Amino acid sequence: MKHTFEPKDSFHLSDGEIDDLMLHSGTYEKDASEETRKEWRRAYRKVETFSNKQIAKHGSVEAWYESGEGRLI
Repeated sequence: MKHTFEPKDSFHLSDGEIDDLMLHSGTYEKDASEETRKEWRRAYRKVETFSNKQIAKHGSVEAWYESGEGRLI
């Protein structure tokens, strides 16, 4: 069965959703330590905060990408 990652709010993931994303992407396995999970959550939150500020600055995700400042997916 193929697992898909579908966050409720793609601009602000919960800790559980970050864990699901990390598991889905192969960043870490289900048996990863809590410290590893915390490190990846902190790293994700840093990028999430920066990206959301940039999106707000440009007014939309599309405008952010078109500006050349957006991250490639």
